[in-house]
Amino acid sequence: MPGPGCSRDDRFVHIEFARRKDGGSLATIDRPDGVRLLLTSYDRANSVPHDLAHFVTERDLGLRRGLWGSIASGALFDSVQIISGKRRHNDAARSQAVRRANADELALVEILVGAVHRGLQLSDTAATREIERAWLSVRDSPCPFPPDRRIAAVAELRRLGLHFGELDASRTLALDWPTASPRKTVRSRGR
Repeated sequence: MPGPGCSRDDRFVHIEFARRKDGGSLATIDRPDGVRLLLTSYDRANSVPHDLAHFVTERDLGLRRGLWGSIASGALFDSVQIISGKRRHNDAARSQAVRRANADELALVEILVGAVHRGLQLSDTAATREIERAWLSVRDSPCPFPPDRRIAAVAELRRLGLHFGELDASRTLALDWPTASPRKTVRSRGR
């Protein structure tokens, strides 16, 4: 069930990032199937949470089979626990299938997230080169993301990172991840 003030919308996975007292972050995740998850991040070394960097990198570069797309599709990871909602009888098999199908992009995304995260400390030109170098370190094809899109991803992570840095214990950073495809509603039409 969606968090406070949220309505269930099959088009999105609702995520709320919160600060942990010991550093790091927590993300409460409400999937359209009614399952609520908790993602615990242990990234105390960075002011911008690694999982937030995943969100921005994947969303803004159009990568739909990374961490957030996999979670939206039912994948579970060691840092994710189900906290409410009806579990499916085949959770483990579903998770394994999603992770196997998305393995290549999950690996790619880790490399790109690091580059976008490092881009926070760089000029726009240097950040675009850093993302291109990251791409070329794992792919033989030219980087498909135009420089303006790379700059926009770094700028958005910087903006959301600042917002996250201003959170106190009573506030969260709420974001929505688009699901792969919304459920289609079949309507009967009268004649």
